Amino acid sequence: MPEFSKKQGGHHYKSNNGLVVIKMQALRIYDEPALTARLGQLDHPAKIAFSAACAQRLMPLFVRYAKKTGTDAQAQRLGEILSTAWEAASGGPVDVRGLDSMAASFGPSDDAEWVFEMGYAQNAAAAVAYAIRTCLSDDPQEAAWAARQLYEAADYAISQPDLEQVELYVQKVGESLERNEATLTSDVVQTALAFLDRDLVVVESAPPSWEGLRQQSASEGLSWAATLR
Repeated sequence: MPEFSKKQGGHHYKSNNGLVVIKMQALRIYDEPALTARLGQLDHPAKIAFSAACAQRLMPLFVRYAKKTGTDAQAQRLGEILSTAWEAASGGPVDVRGLDSMAASFGPSDDAEWVFEMGYAQNAAAAVAYAIRTCLSDDPQEAAWAARQLYEAADYAISQPDLEQVELYVQKVGESLERNEATLTSDVVQTALAFLDRDLVVVESAPPSWEGLRQQSASEGLSWAATLR
């Protein structure tokens, strides 16, 4: 089973694309078109399970944000919405209409008081929303967008400098390019891409139950979140 393409997928690092391709051939690189093509070969429940696994891995980061901002009720409700997606993947008689909009609404807006964890919360809420949209549409792109949230959360964890919000707007271009390469080679990003690759293999194998994938993504999500700043 092929791993993620070793060429640049085009979503990140466009200004540094040649450098990444030439020097990073042995690393996993996020390739959304290749990912979407593989997802397109899956049946509907498998697409839902894959997108739910992506969201599950991000839930600990939303919980971290909720604890910091006093929005624990939102974290609980988001987890319940995600559980509904898992039930749908298993063929349960669930009604998911409107849950995508509710999940997306839990993502903090740019107008909210800034805390570092809000970037994680935005990705986590969006991933749950895309999992629900996968339930509604059977569109592989929706599942791929759920996967993108995991990748972007990893990128965010590594690429954001240790600066206050107001200072983030005064960075040198050269420093940004150097961070692109460092981000791609980081354990955080490579682990996230390995999660996606492995989860694809699992759903492609059509297991009799999604419970193993659910438990694994929850457990690994907790461990992975603990490594993020």
